[in-house]
Amino acid sequence: MTLEQLRMFVTVAELGSIANAAEVLHKTQPALSIAIKRFQQELQLTLLQKTANRLQLTDDGHRLLPHCRYLLRQAKDITALAAHLRDGHESTIEFAFDTICQQSTFFDAITTTQQHFPQTELYLTSVQRLGALQRLIDGKASIALTPWTHTFHELASFETLPFDRFEVIAVIHHQLVSSFASRPHSSSQLRDIPLLMPQAFDIDLDIQKVMGVVPHSTIRSNDTVSQKELLMRGAGWGYIPKKSVTDELTDGTLIPLQLDDVTSVIEGEIRLVRDKKQRKGPVASFLWQTLVNSKNQMVLPD
Repeated sequence: MTLEQLRMFVTVAELGSIANAAEVLHKTQPALSIAIKRFQQELQLTLLQKTANRLQLTDDGHRLLPHCRYLLRQAKDITALAAHLRDGHESTIEFAFDTICQQSTFFDAITTTQQHFPQTELYLTSVQRLGALQRLIDGKASIALTPWTHTFHELASFETLPFDRFEVIAVIHHQLVSSFASRPHSSSQLRDIPLLMPQAFDIDLDIQKVMGVVPHSTIRSNDTVSQKELLMRGAGWGYIPKKSVTDELTDGTLIPLQLDDVTSVIEGEIRLVRDKKQRKGPVASFLWQTLVNSKNQMVLPD
């Protein structure tokens, strides 16, 4: 069985005529008739039968036709993929992003890239705690979208572009606040309430130094969803991206803390990052430029 036999059978089945199929396939009618006959003999099945002036599929022919179409599509895809790879296009690329980033800022760029390079598999990897930058360092990701500080330049040779902003705030459930005579204004007043904080950062970073907090009691989670659920149950006070609790702050379920002895608000920038030493294939380069263009069209918050 050959792809050419499959193509001839599918064309005849769809057009219902040896003459019409021969014209489309640029073959003579006798040659096409012989080829179809040999194909049926090879399969030991009758796939087509003549009814009036038209060839009709038999039950076996109907059963076989979609499988033949599938194989022809697969062959076409293989040819396209081979051409794609010959042109130096990557077979796969990974875009890693920190969960603190607003995903709406890059979905259009991902979609546009896929439409331009359908043979490249695009992997979106969502990670917490600076894991996106770690995947870039490890050579797993081509591009990362991550919270950024200039000290990260010490970790590798990066090319970066400012992309967005983030804000992490200290909050507490309103029921916990009601146990105080007034709203707490220092971390020492919260000593008997667990501090909800990350288990760890993927890159060596001391969260206690960043926040200025030395907790007496802690509950550590490794994702923002768990952090929020614990806060909503009054399990303690903690730091969480402001955008993830906007509704709860608005309706008063969660109360922002203004503490005079520790950092209450952590603000910073989010950058688009890639490794200068990593090979920049055409697909990754296209995605980078598309992200840059989308960033230039964004209206960032004041």
